[in-house]
Amino acid sequence: MGTCIKALKSYEAKLKIKKKGVTITISGQSGSGKSTIADAIAKAFHLKHVNVGDIFRSIAKKKKVKLETLSETVGRKIDFEADKKTLELAKKGKVLLNGRLTAWVAGDNADVRIFVDCDINVRAKRVALRDNKTVAQAKKDLIKRDKNDARRYKHVYGFNIADKRIYDLIIDNTKMKFSEAKKKPVQMVKQLLAGMTC
Repeated sequence: MGTCIKALKSYEAKLKIKKKGVTITISGQSGSGKSTIADAIAKAFHLKHVNVGDIFRSIAKKKKVKLETLSETVGRKIDFEADKKTLELAKKGKVLLNGRLTAWVAGDNADVRIFVDCDINVRAKRVALRDNKTVAQAKKDLIKRDKNDARRYKHVYGFNIADKRIYDLIIDNTKMKFSEAKKKPVQMVKQLLAGMTC
């Protein structure tokens, strides 16, 4: 267990929050389509959709600095601040938490932990379109980011981000059409939750 996870466990022990609804986490790599799926699930279950990236942006706004500056100057301290906020939301419930590490940070407070999988070539096409890049450049950037993130998470948090055993549901979004990506995952989560209450 990494030092950040230990620190979060210690912080969680001090929290006196009563859970008032379902907590769902959704993770996946850039371009996997996790935000589309997350939005559909949040609407279907009447959950507040929180993107962890927005938490970082909110902290930056409070400190009156740019997001890039915040990450460069504060580093792990800002990660931990965002992790604490994510954990608090997970404990409160009635929320869908969208981010790379949400399943790990929410821990047992999550009722359903989802990972959205997608082929690198499909991800590259989506990111190229979104960021106005060539597909080749997008793929190169994604591979670099994935490697850097995996190394960083292992060093800081002590876990292997490629290990998917933590997830209750893995959704392959490689061949799903947009309309299907907004419906099929909702049905999968409904079935999973129904099975948990039996």
